[in-house]
Amino acid sequence: MAVTTAQIRDLLNRPRGLNEGTITEYLTIRTAEVTKKARMADYVGVTSANAPTDALKESAIKFLVCVDCLRVLLDTVPAMVDDTIQQRQMNQTYTKQLTSMEKSAMDALRVIEEKGATAFAIKATSSKVGGTTTSQLSGSLHPSN
Repeated sequence: MAVTTAQIRDLLNRPRGLNEGTITEYLTIRTAEVTKKARMADYVGVTSANAPTDALKESAIKFLVCVDCLRVLLDTVPAMVDDTIQQRQMNQTYTKQLTSMEKSAMDALRVIEEKGATAFAIKATSSKVGGTTTSQLSGSLHPSN
C-alpha cells in the first residue's frame, strides 16, 4: 500500500487551498528520503525481526508530508481568506496541528533510522586473543644498550 494524496487530505481534515500537485511532490520527496534513511535487512545486525516494516515507513512519510503541507497552508492563508479574524483562527489551528505533526514525524523518523532503534545484534563470541601477557624488550631496541 502506498501513501495517497487522499490520506494526507484526511489527516489534515481536508483543508481548502491545498493543491493536489503540492501533496504529490511532497510525497515523492519524502518517500525517497524515508527509503534512504530506513534501516534495511542487508545492514549489519538488521534482521527481518528488527528492520522497519512498510507500515512504519508509510507512517513516517505521512507525518512528514503533513508537516510540509501545514507549512504551505500557513504561508498561503492570507491568499485564501480575506477576513483577518478568520485568518487568525486558521493560523492558530494550523500552528497547533503543525506542532503536533512535527513531534510525531520526528518520532516516526527516529524509529526507522538507527537513532531510535538499534541496528546491532550483541552476542558472545568464542574468539580468543593469543600471545603472552608479558612483553620483553630486545637488546637492539633498548636505548641503554
